[in-house]
Amino acid sequence: MAGIFRFSFGPWNIHSGADPFGPSVRRSIPFNRKLECYGKLGFTGVQFHDDDAVPDMNSLSPQQIVRKAAAVKRQLDAHGLHAEFVAPRLWEDKRTIDGAYTANDSKCRAYALERSKRCVDIANALDTDLIVLWLAREGTYVREAKDSKVAVERLLEAIDVILDYDARIRIAIEPKPNEPMDHAYLPTAGHAVALAYRRPCRCPGVSQS
Repeated sequence: MAGIFRFSFGPWNIHSGADPFGPSVRRSIPFNRKLECYGKLGFTGVQFHDDDAVPDMNSLSPQQIVRKAAAVKRQLDAHGLHAEFVAPRLWEDKRTIDGAYTANDSKCRAYALERSKRCVDIANALDTDLIVLWLAREGTYVREAKDSKVAVERLLEAIDVILDYDARIRIAIEPKPNEPMDHAYLPTAGHAVALAYRRPCRCPGVSQS
């Protein structure tokens, strides 16, 4: 098939120079230096986690987050780059070790939803409408720890919250079979598609059958 293919990658792919088993072998590369590499390598799209664009965002107000994201947008523009998507990094906070959207603790779920709204704010500031969900800890190592039916309903509720916050946002799910959880609730593309069919379409004039 003839076509034009465009590829993107995230700034985390230009690594910090260390691995989990040893000390750093070089200094970490500054973010703006990483952006300079994109054009040289023939890339125009940049993938983001929310805190790639706005580090330490949990300590910032929504207004501060938007201002910092807008500054990153100016950096992208200066390098002739665009943001492809933003993904909420929900798996590295102590409140999400039992899951984010599916946590048994309602306060932890509330944190995950609020963080997801801030992720949408960052996406808007970066001029992208695509949010990617890697549902990393949305599962369990002990099947009895959660009610799987309730957990899937909570995933649907989370998606509804995001789309109610901004109906223009598109959501993509990045399934990875059983990573990192032993029993993940959406481990495959098939599970993600099934979840999508559980959610009634809200698009005017479009039916789902």
